[in-house]
Amino acid sequence: MGTQTKRAKTALVLAGGGLTGAVYEIGALRAIDDLLIDRTVNDFDIFVGTSAGAFVATFLAHGISPEEMLQSIDGSEPDVEPLQAQHLFNINLREAASWGVGLPGKLLGAWTQFLFNIDDMTLFDLFWSLSNTLPAGIYDVQGLERYVRKTLQKLGKSNQFADLEKELYLIATELDSGDRTIFGRGGIEDAPISVAMAASAAVPLLYKPVRIGGHEYVDGGLRGNASIDVAIEQGADLVVCINPMVPIDNTYRRSQLASRRRRYLSQKGIQSVAGQTLRISTHASLQYHLKQLRRSNPQVDIILIEPRPEYYKLFSYNMMRYSARLDVARQGFESVTIDLSQDYPYYKQVLTRHAIPISRRLVIEEITEIRDSGYDERIIRQILEAQKGPCGRHRFDTPACRLAQVLSELEMALDSQLSG
Repeated sequence: MGTQTKRAKTALVLAGGGLTGAVYEIGALRAIDDLLIDRTVNDFDIFVGTSAGAFVATFLAHGISPEEMLQSIDGSEPDVEPLQAQHLFNINLREAASWGVGLPGKLLGAWTQFLFNIDDMTLFDLFWSLSNTLPAGIYDVQGLERYVRKTLQKLGKSNQFADLEKELYLIATELDSGDRTIFGRGGIEDAPISVAMAASAAVPLLYKPVRIGGHEYVDGGLRGNASIDVAIEQGADLVVCINPMVPIDNTYRRSQLASRRRRYLSQKGIQSVAGQTLRISTHASLQYHLKQLRRSNPQVDIILIEPRPEYYKLFSYNMMRYSARLDVARQGFESVTIDLSQDYPYYKQVLTRHAIPISRRLVIEEITEIRDSGYDERIIRQILEAQKGPCGRHRFDTPACRLAQVLSELEMALDSQLSG
């Protein structure tokens, strides 16, 4: 007989990583969905989201599938306004005008300070003084807040934490104190979900802080890119964490190229160095967080899903690259599918302890179809936006669906005999 026990309380933790990180997570969730039998990623008991992960977790907790999220991002969902660049890069014209009025005085003050202290100041000091003339953020994250609020309203979903059947926790950082803030049950519950999501996603300098109840909040990733501990504190015995932020293994790429074409990351300029530095710092913090949690909570199974460092193309886009969304989703789906297939025995062993059956038949079929099509964009979109492969939500009575169910049940029976 198998080793299945009663179903545990499960949690899905989604880390930050900008727009491309959110789309990678949606693609990864799409792959995980195909691995599961008779359940979806919407069936987790607890959802914890940080920064970009807060955006994805918000929709998952409301029962919105990865396929539907991809359709809304792609613009092919008829009932939902597509996510557009204007929602992510919204400039508050009134505040910009107010800032412009005070700009001359600020510039004069900075220049005067430099002239009076010219013997003790460097050019960098002048630039630093001039930085005080810049606003607190280039964009206003309220454009994203309005998109989430209107989308939930359009779909008939509540914007209040208290109304959710699932547990949703969104993580932000209070700017004035530096403390981590948890929005959700037992934390700040009275803020609208869309506003809490915006606070969690307010990347410093890019977005201005979000003000809630007399406090200002910025990106929750500043205090840890994935708050796995929150899920454990809420009673989760199984935690699946998706983290899109890992350092690039440029040494692997250089070894694949001819010596005359080898390039160091520093040769690509300050953006490349800054991006890699951020990924190194973020990933190191998450690894330490995981190590401590596994030591103090040995009874909890924690599965970490993230891109492999050698997936160089996945990191070639900047974190907020809007136009790359479909390509990033495809890469997330493909890379996670491959990893799930290669490490299938490990995932099966862990998930079986929590009475969660899985099958890799469908994920292998889909990745084969994508590759056989020559990565045709139309085929990729069809697969990513399909509802659980041949057994879409509205096609359970089709012959393809019945065959898929029979094959999955046969695979489970064989696995049970082999493990018995």
